Amino acid sequence: MLFRHSAAARAVTGTLIVASLAVLAGACSEDPEVAARKFLRSGDEYVAQKKDPEAIIEYRNAVAAKPDFGEARLKLGQAYIRMRDGASAYRELVRAADLMPDNVEAQVSAGELLALGQQYEDAKARADRALALDPRNVRAQVLRGNALAGLKDLAGAITEIESAITNDPTRSLSYASLGVFQQASGKLDAAEAAFQRAVKADPKSITAQLALANFYWSINRRAEAETSLKAALALDPKHAVANRALATYYLMAGRTADAEQPLKTLADAHMTVESRLPLADYYMATRRVADARTLLQDVAKQKDGLAAAHLRLARLAAAENNAAEAYRSLEVILKQNPADVDALTMKGDLKLAERKFDEALGVAGAALAADSKSAPAHFLHGRILASEYRLDEAAEAYKEALKVNPRLVAAHVELARVALANGRPSEAEDYARTARQLAPGYAEPQLLLARAQTLRNETTAAAASLQPVQKALPDAPAVQVEAGRLAFAKNDTKQARAAFERALAKEPALFDAIAGRIAVDLKEKKSDQARAHVEAAVAQVPRNDAVQVLAARTYMAIGDSPAAERALRQALTLNPKSLQVYGLLAQLYISQKRIGEAAAEFVKLAEERPRDVSVQTAAAVLLHAQNKEAEARVYYEKALQADPRAAVAANNMAWMYAERGENLDMALNLAQAAKQQLPDSPEVNDTLGLVYYKKGLYTLAVAPLQEAIAKDPTNPAYHLHLGLALAQTGDKNRSRQSLQLALASKLSPADSAQAQQALDSMPR
Repeated sequence: MLFRHSAAARAVTGTLIVASLAVLAGACSEDPEVAARKFLRSGDEYVAQKKDPEAIIEYRNAVAAKPDFGEARLKLGQAYIRMRDGASAYRELVRAADLMPDNVEAQVSAGELLALGQQYEDAKARADRALALDPRNVRAQVLRGNALAGLKDLAGAITEIESAITNDPTRSLSYASLGVFQQASGKLDAAEAAFQRAVKADPKSITAQLALANFYWSINRRAEAETSLKAALALDPKHAVANRALATYYLMAGRTADAEQPLKTLADAHMTVESRLPLADYYMATRRVADARTLLQDVAKQKDGLAAAHLRLARLAAAENNAAEAYRSLEVILKQNPADVDALTMKGDLKLAERKFDEALGVAGAALAADSKSAPAHFLHGRILASEYRLDEAAEAYKEALKVNPRLVAAHVELARVALANGRPSEAEDYARTARQLAPGYAEPQLLLARAQTLRNETTAAAASLQPVQKALPDAPAVQVEAGRLAFAKNDTKQARAAFERALAKEPALFDAIAGRIAVDLKEKKSDQARAHVEAAVAQVPRNDAVQVLAARTYMAIGDSPAAERALRQALTLNPKSLQVYGLLAQLYISQKRIGEAAAEFVKLAEERPRDVSVQTAAAVLLHAQNKEAEARVYYEKALQADPRAAVAANNMAWMYAERGENLDMALNLAQAAKQQLPDSPEVNDTLGLVYYKKGLYTLAVAPLQEAIAKDPTNPAYHLHLGLALAQTGDKNRSRQSLQLALASKLSPADSAQAQQALDSMPR
């Protein structure tokens, strides 16, 4: 089994639990052996290296191997776009969209090229399909706006652009994309002349003025766009589209104060919910809380205004830390419509902020039941799971959110955090880069990128990633924390401490800065200082389970086990389902040779989480380590029921069968499943070799046993098993060598007797 073999392995240490859980984190990745997928991965690698010509070759190979491979065609088309091969891109992207009607990225990418080619009806159809799948997708909204603008529906175009800006404020220049089709045509002078002729032919036409304004806006001639918008408003000062367009123009130009008047005109002139909410949003964005609340309370009285107004009122209350008032506003919405996803999602956010995890999970479940394609609901679900340190489950929830909205920056950021917590900095780097690409001005992806590079000991790259954020936000506590981590990685504890303390000077309760300073204390062997700092942190926020875990880790590092146990018990009181805390508590018990108590903790947690593979397997491993094989088998089987590819459980069950010489066909299936998930694990290769040996397939046993020894040449059990297999193949010389190596190390009495018996039976 994993983390077992010989008498030495039966002397259980903390490594058993920690290593088991670490293997579990990577045990479920797929490795399909199909040519198309291999070509696709190769193409992705070239794209990451910015080698599009090479990527195109690989993607074309993938398409040749599997003509209906929509994902490959999509990536091929995108590569052609980067190479400015519009005709080839058009062919591949339209085909990809046809093959993947439920893929938002494919529909939008195809639609954007259709719009560039002035095929506006087809572009609109692609946008409509994408928005049916993801109503809040910003690129799809912009695409629809472009198509509507091309179809001369400027009112509809502005509605789409406003919605796009609301959904993703980081794309504040989305409005300019309304004119992309004119730019793509390359006939800007002719286009301008046409719009001017329309205005001249009918000087009182607001539509003509707005069309001209749209054209100027699209080619970034902003002053002329403003002139045309004002000309439209001179014709009709209360015109809804013109006022909304002018307000949007001012907001995008950074002229926030100027945006208020057209928004007020829009609200006062039309008095509809749709015309008044933009002004309320403006007041909220500019922190004019009283004005926003007064307006929203009035909007709530209008027909169809209740939900939108009370959702915003709840946000105002939450921003003022008035949870009770926020709940009241949300209940008004939910009383009218219990399945309102926006209200449910915000209610879940409030429950999470209060650390009421079970209640938050229930609300998230209700939101997903109401709309299984709600990206915010999936994202909320992920955040709740992450708060309980159920990181693999959280990652799956974030990925579900990205299926609905691939451009959800926050989900990419949280996936980077999960990958870092799971010790996978390369994966974290990929997510951070994607988030940075989607939101170039957002600091968090850049900081996560620097952290991932620091963990990979790529300190030069980390410094380069951190430099632009340090320049833009030199005093930001989060930036100082990453600077401290980088200095710590370079063993510059003096600079690291200074950075962490600068962060704490600005934000005294910043957890990462507290943890960083304590790490410096421990590195410098200043145990008393580490204790003082962590106890000050606990005193500052006594009901924070993360701080209690930090305290426990600190106490464990300085050898104060009783204090560590008290801190972990307090953490469990605050967060009863934290797998992280149970793992640390088990590790502490094991270090004190209290393995029975560790097993009891995980058995209790396993009963609460019957579908959690990590928990079921950890309980089984601990029971197995106590030689309670029958009980261990129960939890291994539960793990495999939850996930038939659970590699640790599969491997250990196969080992149990092989040791007893029973169910060998089942043992082989399990060992092969584990091998597929963990091809380089020496324990898995040894198990597979032993099963082959027990089945009498001696020649097949040799290769995996040799792989096991190549990875861990010091393990005597591997040499024993290889020696036994080689003896049966007739290779006496190599068999004798392996058996002698096994006997030279510490084997169990039974294994030693078996090795000696095999040697004695060989002719001299």
